[in-house]
Amino acid sequence: MYATETMTREEFRRARREQVLNEQRTKRKRILIFFLTIIVMFGVGVGFGTLLAKAEEPDKDPVYKYYTSIKVQPGDTLWDIAEEYIDYDYYSTRMDYIYEVMKINHLITDHLTAGKKITIPYYSVEKK
Repeated sequence: MYATETMTREEFRRARREQVLNEQRTKRKRILIFFLTIIVMFGVGVGFGTLLAKAEEPDKDPVYKYYTSIKVQPGDTLWDIAEEYIDYDYYSTRMDYIYEVMKINHLITDHLTAGKKITIPYYSVEKK
């Protein structure tokens, strides 16, 4: 009776090996499910974050860049003109605006001659 109920050493090894393989498969499945869950959660989070960011952005009117010509008055400097016409939404410093005015008008120095006309940029939401 005892001999028939016991396993041979080879059967025991086979059963143990099968048990270990089943445990490994189960462990791999759990790890895979864990990582897939993390990836899905990350994707959903990024998706909702993007939607929320877009929902919070106000609709902006399109802004157009235009150029106009002004007559230089006696005593005018590029600094004075920049102070009057600069839009800090599009230029980080007054010097950036002055460099653009100099470039547009092919000026080598910042010296202006009274009575001459120079072209300056400006921005508007109105399409002209």
